[in-house]
Amino acid sequence: MKILDDANAELCRHRDLALTAYAQRLLARGAEIDGEEFRANLSKYAGELEAWRSKAMEGLRQFAEAMMERPSATLHYWPIMTPSVSRSS
Repeated sequence: MKILDDANAELCRHRDLALTAYAQRLLARGAEIDGEEFRANLSKYAGELEAWRSKAMEGLRQFAEAMMERPSATLHYWPIMTPSVSRSS
């Protein structure tokens, strides 16, 4: 479904931007780009962001399926899922 493909592409773009910004913050704080701690922190955050993207896509898929089954249904509430962005290290 094109709408889901477009949504996934947008979520991937946001995931990548968040990961890039986090890497820049780590480097600005003096992290060594070749260091194990830098790679470990980046890998952990990448996993969190991917879990966020995956969860958001699953919610969108469920919503799309529900709308296909009941096109006249009204969406009253859908929680916004955002990744954790406050990173201290």
